[in-house]
Amino acid sequence: MNLAMLSLAIIGVMLCIGMLLRAKIPFIGKMLIPASVIGGIIGFIFMNVIEPVTPLNLDCGTFGDLVDTMFVLSFISIGLTGSQKAKKEADGTKQTGPVLGGTGMGIIWCFLYGLTPVIGGILIFIIGRAVGMSGWYGILIPFGFCQGPGQASTYGRLFENVYGFENAEMVALTFAVVGFIAAFGVGVPMARYGLRKKLCLYEGKINASVEKGYLGASEKGESVGCETTHSGNIDTLAFHFAVMGITYIVTLIIAQLLNFIPVIGSSFAAMLFFCGMLAAYLVKSVMRKLKIDYLIDNSLQSKISGWLSDFLVTGAFMSIKIDVIGKWIIPILIECALITVVTYAVCMYFGSRLGSDHDFERVLGLYGTATGTTPSGLSLVRMVDPKLQSGAADELGIMNAAMIFTTPVMILVTLGGTKVISFWVMIGGMALSCVLYLILLKVFRVWRKPSFNFAKGERCFGEISREEQGGEREYPDTPDMGGAVKL
Repeated sequence: MNLAMLSLAIIGVMLCIGMLLRAKIPFIGKMLIPASVIGGIIGFIFMNVIEPVTPLNLDCGTFGDLVDTMFVLSFISIGLTGSQKAKKEADGTKQTGPVLGGTGMGIIWCFLYGLTPVIGGILIFIIGRAVGMSGWYGILIPFGFCQGPGQASTYGRLFENVYGFENAEMVALTFAVVGFIAAFGVGVPMARYGLRKKLCLYEGKINASVEKGYLGASEKGESVGCETTHSGNIDTLAFHFAVMGITYIVTLIIAQLLNFIPVIGSSFAAMLFFCGMLAAYLVKSVMRKLKIDYLIDNSLQSKISGWLSDFLVTGAFMSIKIDVIGKWIIPILIECALITVVTYAVCMYFGSRLGSDHDFERVLGLYGTATGTTPSGLSLVRMVDPKLQSGAADELGIMNAAMIFTTPVMILVTLGGTKVISFWVMIGGMALSCVLYLILLKVFRVWRKPSFNFAKGERCFGEISREEQGGEREYPDTPDMGGAVKL
C-alpha cells in the first residue's frame, strides 16, 4: 500500500467533508470558512482520535512531507504563471492600480513579520522554561501566522534538520493552524460589526452560492483555462504537470549548488520553495527564448496553484500530532492568543490610517492575510464587499511585492540559526527592523489620520484625492490571485 497516495486521498476526503459541512450547515456558510480549513479541523480530529484505532497506519509525518512538497510545487506553479498584461482604456491609456494602498498594507505586514517573533521569542523564553521549550521555538510564529502552513512547514524543517531544534516543524504548523482559526474567529465578527455600523464603502450582501461554496446547476462558472496542446498528442493539463516536473528537478539542482556557499548555504538550500521560484523563472525564460511560453496557460496554471494550496492547508492540520507537542501546548496557545491580539491591534491601528475611503476593507484583508493566507484575507473582504468594488482585493495581491522588505528579518534568522549571532542579538536586530518599517510607513505617506473609529463604529474620513490613494482603481469582478505568493 502506497502510504503517500493513501494520505493524499484522505486529504481529498476531508476536503469533500469540509465542502459538505459548509453547504449544509448555515452557520459555517455564513462564517465563509474555506473547505480546506473545515476539512483540516476534521482531519486533525481524525488523526489524533480516530486513526489510532483503525488499521490504516497513517503517519502525521507523511502529511508533513506532502505539505512540504506541495508548497514547493505551489511556488513553482506561481513562478510558471506569466504576469498579466495591464488593461487599457478605450483611449489606449493604461489604468494604474492602487499601488500606494497595497504598498502600505505590505509594509504593515512586514512590521508584524518583525514584531511577532520578538514578542514570541521573549515570551517563550520566559514561560517555556518550565516545560523545556526554548525561546527559539517562539520566533517560528511569523512563519505560521504571517506566512501560512507552507512556509511554516519549510522553516520548521529548516529549524529541525539544519539548526537542530526537535519537533520545530510541528510547532510551526501548530502556529499556522491556530492562525487560521484566529483569522475567521476574530475576522468574521469584525466584518459583521463593520457592516452593521456601515464602516465599509459598499453595502455587503453575500449571496447563497458564496455561502454554500459552490455554484448551482443553472449558474454559469468561469473557464478554468484554455487548451494549448492537441489532445491527440498530449493533454494540456499533462503538459503543465510535465513542465512542473522538469522545474522540480532544476529546483533540486539549484539547492545542491547553494550548499557550496559557506555558512549560510545549507540554510538557503533547505528553502526549496525559494529554489523552486528561481527554477520556475529560469524554465519560463528558456521557454520564452524558444518562443513556446504560450503553451503555459496562465488561468490553468493558477488553478493548479489553487489546488495545491487547498490540499496543503488541509494536510497541515493533519500533520500535527498532539501527543508530540502536548507538553508545549500551553505555551504555544498562550503565544498564539497574544499574537492574535497584537496582530488585530496593529492591523486596526495602522490599517485605519492608510488614507482612503475603503480602509476598513483593507484592515479585514490585512488581518486575514496576517493570520492565515491571502485567500483568508480575500474571504473576509468579500463579506463586506462581495463584488470586490473597493479595490482592497487588488491591494492584497499588490502587497506581496512589498514583502521584499522582510529581507533583514530573514537574514537575522539565518545568522541566528547558524550561530553566527546570538539569540538576543537576533531579537534586537528584529526590533530595529520594526523601527525601519515604521519609518517606511511615513516615507510612503501611508501613516495618516484615522479614516474610521472602530470602537465607536464611526467613519471619520473626508474625501481624499485619487493621487493620494495611489491613482485610479480597477474594479474587476474577480481578481487574479494566482500571483499571490503567501501560502
